[in-house]
Parts: sequence; structure tokens; C-alpha cells
Amino acid sequence: MDEVSLSPKPDKFYSSMLHLQKSIVHSLLVTLIASGLFLLFALQALAADLTLSPSTGSYNSGQTFNATIRAVPGGSNVNAVEAKLSFDPSVLSVVSVSKTGSVFSLWTTEPTFSNTAGTIEFGGGSPSPFTTTSNILTVTFRTIAVGNGTVSFDEASVLAADGRGTDVYENGINASYTIVAGATPTPTPTPTPTPASENDEEDGSEAIIFGDPPRPPEIGSQTFLDPELWYKETNGVFTWTLPFDVNVVAIEVSDNPDNVPQDNEEAIVDPPVEEFVISSENVKDGVQYISVNFQNQVGWGAVTNRKLQIDTTPPEPFAISVQAGNSPSSFPLLRFEAEDKTSKIQYYDMTIAGNEPIRVTPDEARLGYLLRDLEDGTYTVKVVATDMAGNIRESSVAVLITAGWIKPLEIIDEGSFWDFFTAANLFIIFLLLIVILQIIYFWYEHKQLKDKEEKLRRETREIQDQMEKIFSALRDEIYAQINTITKRKRLSSKEKEAVESLSQAIEVSETLIEKEINDVKTILK
Repeated sequence: MDEVSLSPKPDKFYSSMLHLQKSIVHSLLVTLIASGLFLLFALQALAADLTLSPSTGSYNSGQTFNATIRAVPGGSNVNAVEAKLSFDPSVLSVVSVSKTGSVFSLWTTEPTFSNTAGTIEFGGGSPSPFTTTSNILTVTFRTIAVGNGTVSFDEASVLAADGRGTDVYENGINASYTIVAGATPTPTPTPTPTPASENDEEDGSEAIIFGDPPRPPEIGSQTFLDPELWYKETNGVFTWTLPFDVNVVAIEVSDNPDNVPQDNEEAIVDPPVEEFVISSENVKDGVQYISVNFQNQVGWGAVTNRKLQIDTTPPEPFAISVQAGNSPSSFPLLRFEAEDKTSKIQYYDMTIAGNEPIRVTPDEARLGYLLRDLEDGTYTVKVVATDMAGNIRESSVAVLITAGWIKPLEIIDEGSFWDFFTAANLFIIFLLLIVILQIIYFWYEHKQLKDKEEKLRRETREIQDQMEKIFSALRDEIYAQINTITKRKRLSSKEKEAVESLSQAIEVSETLIEKEINDVKTILK
């Protein structure tokens, strides 16, 4: 009976502890899953890729094709990309890299390539961020051997326009091109000599030659990458790949876009070469053409006239015209126009009193630039004209301002209280609130269990005291009765057996009660 009356309370205590542990594990799992989903969503939303288009293709050996490097923002606002690509130089070679049609107008690293190392590198940016797939560069490849040509992104970074330059680059999707054997020119058959007759000698017939003339040369340069851009350098190298059957090359610098270099005997190079070095001795300012043509056993092929635009001369000196306003409170109007006879003016950079330069287009300069927001005083205005090749010419003028403008007091926008409640901040607050509520709940459950445990200890001590008192009184009474019985002179065998059984029962009961009480004490420690 004692065992039945004492065991239910410890079982209830164990059940409460188990319930608390399950609640803790469940709450932590919910919090971790919610946080993980939020982070996963955030990371996926910021993922940007770089790709090559086309990413696959089959081409003949000796053929050229274009591949466009593209940025795929994946929903992010991005404005800068840097990358290093590698390709197999035994299968592919780069003819040229073009920035035409690129989303970038600023270049931190000018596009360069190496057919020896098999690499392409570039770094560029745009003043305006973009969120859609955009072209960066167009690479012209030439296939030089049969095989599988892979182009891969070794290093890359895509920067988000978030004010911190966060790198959101995730994957560089490689390209693979299959190169197969092209048509091989039929060798020239050698006719078997036969005795010539008089009529044959008079006809003077020639041997028949079979095959095709060479393809037009694909001309590239690491210095002059894009034929549509202007350059102020005059030193560089143009290269091409010689087909196996070419035995003579014609090379010439000309002003004629339809030039035929083999018409000039001085332009013919035998044995053929694979590069042509230019300098200030053989090129000049203006638009010229590097004319190259191949000859094989069949004859001359089609000419390639590679455009080369050079401008080494700065713009002409120019003056800045200051036109006063119509009223005393008006600001003056500045007009300026520089002349560049070769490549034309690309833009102007105007600096007022040493402040940050202001970019001005040629059209804006012709119409006039109105000064504004300047306090009264004399200011030095410096204008730097830059032509299409990057040559500059500087001009300056002193401008007197009497408009009476006063700089307004700067009011620091500390932001509204409600600006703090963005979607991300609300989600973080929600998670913190869940954690705080969980802590309060765990504290409350723990306190309740502590109170129950203390109450159980008190009741156990009370039971122990009561049991000891009751059992002591019962034991004393039983021992008194035993002593009374044992004082008799004659006891029957049944009486003696009853006395011994009663003494043993008292000892066993006392042992069991002490054991149960000690077990409860052990559980509550």
C-alpha cells in the first residue's frame, strides 16, 4: 500500500520533464528552420551568374566564330564585373575582343588576352545598375586543331549596386566547342612528262592546278583590340595564323579600305610571317587599314583590310565664354567648344573651385552650361576636353558670381521612426520575439517544476515523519504484547511460532518502509 501511495508523484514529475525537453527541441527546430529558409531565400535572391553565348557548337578546323560574355544578375542590381577566363590554346585562339554593344562604359581592367597562356581578362563597370541579362564582351575565336575546346571562368566577381559592393557572383557557366576536321585542299597533281611535239611547243600549254585559294586572314591585336575605337598609341603588333598551304603573304598599311596589297611588290613577304609590327614610322594619325592577303599554290585569296584608328594629337586650344545673366540674381552661362580634327571630342570634364568634376557632353557645351548654387565671389572654372582617343586639352577662366545666393542650412535627415520597419528588420524582430517568448516559457515551466519538486520534498518529509511515528507506536505496542505473551511459563508451539512470525514481520515492514522513503529521496536530489 505504501508503494502505491508514493510512486505516482515522481512519475508525474518525470512526465513534466519529458514534456519540457520535447517543447525545447520543437521550438529550436522551428526557429532554425525559419532562419535557414530566410537565409536561403536571401542568398538565392542575390545570386548572379556569368555565361558564354553560345555555350556549345561544332565548327570546322580553321573557322572563326563569336562568343559573347554575358552577365545574368538573377534579380540583383549589379554594376561591375571582373573575370578571368581560360581556354585550351592548342584547340582555340583568340582573334579579337570587342567592347561594341557592351553594357559597360568604364573599364578598370582593359580586356586583354593571351594565346600563349590561354587566358582572357577584363574588368568593367556601369554608372547605371542593371537587373537583366546584358552583354559584356564579344570574343572572336579561331579553331586551330581538331578536339574539344573548353572555355571556363577561373576567377570572377559580380558586384551589387548596394553601396557596399557586395559580391553576388555564384556560378560561371562554362562553354564547350567541338572542332572537327575541315575540307583539305586537293594537292596539285604533277603531270607525267611526254615527248613534246612541234605543235605542243607552239601551243605552250600549262599544267592544270586544283584546289581553293586561301581564306581571308583573321587579324588580331592585343594593343588595338577593337577596330571601331580610337587609340593614341602607335606601337603595337598585329597577328594572324598561317594556313598550312600558304607560301607567300602580302602586308601593307593603306588609307584605302579596298586596298589590294599584292599589287605592291614591296608588300610581298616570302617566306610568309604571322605578325606585323607598327610604329610611328609606318602609321600616322587618322583612319588606316592593315591590309593582309595570303597566297597558296592556287593563287591569292581574299584581302582583309583591318581598320586602325589613331589619334596622337590633343584637341585644339579653346576658350570658355562667360555670358552674364539677364538679371542681377541670375547665374552666368558658360559656353565652350573644342575642336579635334582627327577623332572629334568625346566629352568635357568641368571643375569649379576644385570641386568634383562635372561630365559635360559636346552638345551640352555648345548649348551652354548654366552655373548655379554658388555664393557670391570669384571662382576658377577649369574645363578639360577629351577626344575619342583619350587625348586632353585644358582651358580655364575666372568667373564672378553676384547672384546673391546663400547656401541653405544643412538639415540632417535622421530618418523617420517608421523607416526602421523594413521587411528584413521586421523578420529579425519576429525571430527575436519568438526567442524571447521561448525563454519566458522555459523559465516559467522550469519554475513550475521547481515548485512541484519542492512541494514533493516537503510531502515526502511529512510522510517519513508520520510513518516513523505510526510505525514506532505500532512497533512498541506489538513488542509490549510479545513481552506479555512471552512472560507466560508455558507457551504452546503455535504461540511461539506466532510470536516469531510477528517479530519478523515488524523487521521486514520497517526495512521496506525505509527503502521506499530512501528511493523517493534519491529521485528528488
